[in-house]
Amino acid sequence: MKYNLTSESALSLALKNYPTISDWSFWSIIQTSAFYNLTTIIVSLLSYFPIVYMIKKLVIKKHKLRTILTGFALTITTPIYYLILQNWRHNDYYLPNAELISWILCFILSMGIYYLFNNKNKDRINYKSKI
Repeated sequence: MKYNLTSESALSLALKNYPTISDWSFWSIIQTSAFYNLTTIIVSLLSYFPIVYMIKKLVIKKHKLRTILTGFALTITTPIYYLILQNWRHNDYYLPNAELISWILCFILSMGIYYLFNNKNKDRINYKSKI
């Protein structure tokens, strides 16, 4: 999110566009963010199963590559959708470097979490008791 969550200060441009910004609560910021990102969330939910099914059909062998390709395909849908919504133009009112860094960090974090949760390692210790 590109808001000041500590409410310590606000940029003059933000105060000009949103005079009541200092009265905003954390919950109202989260609600607004969810509202504006609702279409992206719906597109991600609708595209999840077709992407997973397609990767399973393309890469038949269960391998780490299939997990990485699936995670990449699922993670790349959100940036592509945002670029389509903005007609492939950049937001000039944000710092471009900060936005690029945030997209890269979110992409890496999303890929890493997907890989960790879906990596089926055969060397894991089985904790079932042998009685």
